[in-house]
Amino acid sequence: MKLSTRAEYGIRVLVALAKAEGAGPVSLTTVARTEKLPHAYLEQLVRDLRRAGLVTSTRGQSGGYCLARPAAEVSLVEAVRALDGPLLEMPCAGPDNLEVCARPQDCSVHDVFQKVHESLELTLGATSLAEIAKAVGGPPFPVAVRRRRSASARRAASVPTRTTSTPSAPSA
Repeated sequence: MKLSTRAEYGIRVLVALAKAEGAGPVSLTTVARTEKLPHAYLEQLVRDLRRAGLVTSTRGQSGGYCLARPAAEVSLVEAVRALDGPLLEMPCAGPDNLEVCARPQDCSVHDVFQKVHESLELTLGATSLAEIAKAVGGPPFPVAVRRRRSASARRAASVPTRTTSTPSAPSA
């Protein structure tokens, strides 16, 4: 599973709103500036988040967006589904979709993908916006910096660790 940019940016908007919980509506301009995200794209995402009942909007001079429920009651699984749809794009991945599969019996990979789905569901469902908002963090590194850091991490992981061996003493 790969989380889309929609899901990443949408979750970052929700976390920004969670951090401002109780302080009144937050403008998208403020969120876009602090999170270094494109304002026009956030407008599209917030529309979907409103339809899903995760955020509310207030018009006017001091208007903006707020979470529709307390941050502790909004899970990441709700956000991902609101922005990206189903967690796994498989006909039989979810417990409610087993009958959708056209095969007469479970295929060889059904059980493993069922476990993947359940694991994602549990992890994302158990993580609330309040938990993420408490974590230390800020705007991400620019893309070029992230790529360099990722590439150096991959190189470091692929370099075999060297073991130093001491030469053995000649036998007498």
